[in-house]
Amino acid sequence: MKDEETCEICGRKGVHAIIEVEGAKLKVCGSCAYGKKTLYNLDDEGEPQERERKLPAKLEETEEIVEDYGKIIKKAREKIGLSRSVVAEKINEKESYLERIERGELIPTFPVAKKLERELGITLIEKVQASVAPSTGGSKKFSEPTLADLVEEEK
Repeated sequence: MKDEETCEICGRKGVHAIIEVEGAKLKVCGSCAYGKKTLYNLDDEGEPQERERKLPAKLEETEEIVEDYGKIIKKAREKIGLSRSVVAEKINEKESYLERIERGELIPTFPVAKKLERELGITLIEKVQASVAPSTGGSKKFSEPTLADLVEEEK
């Protein structure tokens, strides 16, 4: 560690890490680095060591209604040769509701989509894997506005 370097926050001698504060990279002592986003820990010569390890994103499986659901429903209904009113009656929904779904004006609810899948022999609900970022531990605390925040508000 270079004795000449001083902490860019408190001025103490002895820089132990490079942290990020509001987008700025600062060389800081161990006390000022505590609890902050550490980009690099510095070794005795002041050279960067290992980067901060980040938690891998989790893959979470969710269900979504397929794209072009309206066209799929209409095509399947016409292929079977059923009128919109007959299908609406079989799934216990209003014909106008089914019409708006077929036109793509409304997205069917999952229960209605499941009834349509059973009745028409189609797939409307697909499983999708979504990447979920790991929690950074707690809610964001209020912080005083910076000069940059005040300049942005005036624009």
